[in-house]
Amino acid sequence: MARVLFITGFNRSGTTLVTTAVTEAARATTLTVGHLARHMPSIDEFLTTSQKEGTAPDRGVDRLPVNESTPEEYGWLLNAKTGEMEFGAKAAESGVLRDLVDELADDSEAPTVVLKNPWDTGHEQLLLDHFPDSRVLLVRRQISAIEDSLERAWSRMATSNNYIRALIGVPETADVVIGIVLDPTAREKTVDRAKQRTRRAALRLARGASKLPLDRVAFLSYDELRNDPRAGAAWAAHIVDPEALAKAVSAHTFPEYNRVRPSSLAVSAIDRYWALAWRWARAKQVRAGILPKPKSR
Repeated sequence: MARVLFITGFNRSGTTLVTTAVTEAARATTLTVGHLARHMPSIDEFLTTSQKEGTAPDRGVDRLPVNESTPEEYGWLLNAKTGEMEFGAKAAESGVLRDLVDELADDSEAPTVVLKNPWDTGHEQLLLDHFPDSRVLLVRRQISAIEDSLERAWSRMATSNNYIRALIGVPETADVVIGIVLDPTAREKTVDRAKQRTRRAALRLARGASKLPLDRVAFLSYDELRNDPRAGAAWAAHIVDPEALAKAVSAHTFPEYNRVRPSSLAVSAIDRYWALAWRWARAKQVRAGILPKPKSR
């Protein structure tokens, strides 16, 4: 089996950018919309319709264009096969993720497969256990920026939701989700619940960070990668060439960078605790000789 690099991090935390950059830096292959279309008729129909109409659809949550080569979350495939977005007992028993890794590796002959799924953030140890030669790149982002991006993404879906509908796959379920998106009150409540879940999950993630096998995990920060790609990429040097990663990050970022002030004291406190947990884990990696000591600036 090919080596697997898992990208985890909450929705709207920069996992698409990191996935694209890591895939390029590692000369790897990744799950794309084109691959999903093989297994999901709704995605195949979406791509076929777009090609026939000569349209250039976007993801709905942002303006990133959707075509056969667009990276996508394996959670959508898990959902189509098992009814669950995260890798759990059903997915492990079905072998769907192992089959996907084999399929991607066979198609490209690449020695490494890069896979992302925000739904598996917090499940890193489970992934590492089931894929013995795998590694995880865990992405952190300022909570207030994630929340701001969530709000904008859900608002944007009210005007662009064909791709989301195709990803969901089941028309009845898609109708319910899009109905929430189109109802301002229901949408606001859903986003608020998502914010609360993200805050709680960030605390759990911070508490468990240093318990993960430090030689198999990279603790990345989207904000650091945007501010200084070389410095941010250095924390993944034990997994991927940091110079190549920094170059790829710079090449694939949107030109604008939305900086958001903390929305509350609670959010600010969570951010500080989360950042501290990353510093502790990184310091342990340096002390263990897994990573070189960062250069003074």
